[in-house]
This record gives sequence, C-alpha cells and structure tokens, in this order.
Amino acid sequence: MSKKREKPAFYELPLVKDMMALLGGRATVGLMSNFFSGRIYSGKLCLIQVSNFLKAAFDQGDGKALIITDAFTKKFVKKVKQYLDLANIQSEVWSGAEPEAPLPTIEDGLKICESFKPNILIAIGGGSVIDTSKILFLKYEKPEMDIYTIIPYLSSLGLRKKIKYFIAIPTTSGTGSEVTPAAVATDTDRIPPKKLEFMHDDLIPDIAILDTYFVKDMPHFLTMATGLDALAHAVGAYISVLGNPIADALNKAAISEILTYLPRACKYGGKDIEARTHMQIAATLAGLGFGNTIAGIDHSLGHSLGKIFGLHHGFSVGLFLPYSVEFQAKITNRWKDLCPLFNVSMENKSREELLGDLIDSIKNFINSIGGATSIRDIEKPIITEEDFNNKLDILANYAYEDGVTLFSYRPIDEKTYKKIFKKAYNGERVNF
Repeated sequence: MSKKREKPAFYELPLVKDMMALLGGRATVGLMSNFFSGRIYSGKLCLIQVSNFLKAAFDQGDGKALIITDAFTKKFVKKVKQYLDLANIQSEVWSGAEPEAPLPTIEDGLKICESFKPNILIAIGGGSVIDTSKILFLKYEKPEMDIYTIIPYLSSLGLRKKIKYFIAIPTTSGTGSEVTPAAVATDTDRIPPKKLEFMHDDLIPDIAILDTYFVKDMPHFLTMATGLDALAHAVGAYISVLGNPIADALNKAAISEILTYLPRACKYGGKDIEARTHMQIAATLAGLGFGNTIAGIDHSLGHSLGKIFGLHHGFSVGLFLPYSVEFQAKITNRWKDLCPLFNVSMENKSREELLGDLIDSIKNFINSIGGATSIRDIEKPIITEEDFNNKLDILANYAYEDGVTLFSYRPIDEKTYKKIFKKAYNGERVNF
C-alpha cells in the first residue's frame, strides 16, 4: 500500500491491537460504563427555545456564533440567523465543509475561527458537516494537539475554554453525529484516501436541534442511505457485547421506528411529515445507542468499500449489515432479540433456521427501500469482479485498520475480512 506519509491513528498501532486482542472484546465493557449525551431539543419550537437559552447564557453582545455548513446546507443559514438575531448573538458563516470531511479543509475553518473568535459553533448539515465541526472545534481549542493520538475514555481533552456551546442541527436522518462522541474524517495523504475515526466524549455537541424543517426535502436516495446508516448503528450496537440497559432500550426503539417509518419516508418524502419526524428521532436514538456502545463491523467494511469505490457511507454500511450480524452471531445470541422486530417467527426453529430467517428479513428490508445487499448488484458505480478482486487486498487492509475493528467482539483479521468481502460481493451467507 502506497502512502504519502505514515501517520497512524492510535487504534492502528500494532501494540494497541495486540493489547485489545489479549483483553478480548468483552473486556472493554468496563470502559463503556458511562452514558454521555447533550441537550436535545425537538419540534417546531426548538429554535426559539435554543435562542432563549443562548440569550440568557451571554451578556448583551457577547455571544459570537460561527455557523458551519457545506455548499448544500448553507441555504438553511437565513432561518438560523433569524433566531440568533433574536438572542442578540453575532454570527458569521463558513460554508467550506466538504463530503467525507477531508482533513485539509479544517485549516480554512481555523482561519475564520482565529479572526472571528467565536464562542459558539453551530453545525448545520449531515454527518460530514457535523464531523468537520467536531474536528474544527478540537483544533480551534487545542491547536497543538495531534488528533491522531486522541484516546477515548481515559482522559479529558479540556475543551470549552473558547467555545462555550457546540450546537448541531442535522439535515439528514442517519448519522446520529449530533449526539455521538465520534467524528469520521478522510485522510487525503493516504493513497487511496482513507476514512479515520476520532472519538472522545468531549466532542459530543452540547445541544442537538431536531426540526423537520431541516430534513423534510431530502431526496429519496439520501433518505434511504442515511436511514440504513441509522439501522446499522442500532442493530450493530444492540448485538454487541457492550450493551447496557439504557443503550439497549434506545437501540431497540430506533430499530422499531426505522422499520416502521423509513419505507414511508422513502416513498412519500416531504409529504409525510410524520415519517420524517419519527426518522429524525430514530436516527438520534440510534446515535445515542451506538455512541454509548460501539458500531458493528458493517462500519469497518462500509468505510473501506465506500472510500475506495466512492459510495455513500450509509448505503455502504447498510449493504454490510446482514453480513456483520451473521459473522457476530457465532459468538452471541443477542440477535435473537431482534427477530420479533423484523417479524421473524421464532417457533419450532433451530438456531440456524432462525438466524437464516433474520438475515433474509434484514436483506428483504434493505432491498425493499432501494438499498443493495450484494456488491455485484450496485448500479452506481458498477463494481466488476475483476476490479473488486484487484482491490481486495486494500479493501481488507482498510477494514482491518478501521477503528471499529479494534472493538470487534469476535476476533477478526485481514484474511477473515477478505472472506466476508467475497461473500458480500456475491450475496452469499457468512457460514464460517
């Protein structure tokens, strides 16, 4: 694998991987015993509620908000600025966030922060915008910090010296980044570029604003793909060994909401505000659920395939969800709890029959809303078997080096990832 430079994240270091392998996935439960969340405002009054909150939090004229968007979500700035004006909050806009959060873009945002000196950050966008804002938040507060060395759970980053409130307004219903400690960005110095995860509870936004105004006009593909991202979050986190009663309840509620309302949201779009509202809540529920446990290896697989072949994140992780469930099912029975949610009858069935029915039900749901459950069936772009095989080594390497892999509760290596990729290419069962 060719690289411009070697700059590994902490989870890519051989010493860390060896230590985690010795501990085993279940040993990390002790590290995940806390529950982190910011304030969540939902509904048509949430903007005025947050406006009043900020007005009370700052003396007249002291509040300075940097609004962060991308080229698409900057259209929402006018509405947000109206409420900032009501709170006497000064504001400026940086619309330079880009898809997949390339790390070099952060430098442009930092220049604006250094001149404007905001004490509020407001991210308006999907996962890429919010994740970009998280890294910008970190680098603005701690310019000397090497983000590659951030280790979650064991220390505090000491943020919120400059930024008093970090606010996230999601414009998609899937990533859950508005309530999670994770940020996913693209290291463009690697060839090919690679997605990296940064995670720390200090990066959780202080306030999440859930207003259907910001999501009602999502196109079908984005509705489907981000919805599958939320489903993968909730299912992967639930069947993990890191579950706890709070996260379990949130993940099961998210799955139920998604199975009920995502098909409606895909079919009717902005005409079905009820479905949009439920999906917005479901994505946040899943964000809280997996953000306080861990995502499944569908994310390791999806990060790799998506970055190398240019696929949407949610579409990619959704494709790998059934393969991730079946792989982990060899060492856990928690997947059985999901059978009633997927309308899978549990009577008079062997374990293998029941698991097969669940996997079929998951695949049928994904296909029913326009997702894919095998790599060869992807239409944009078409991935030929020859191209897939030529890139299989790098696919497996990037999946294995992914941060989620570090917490896999079933041991996995590059050879195993290759086997899963091959199964997923043809849509075959993971029978090992």
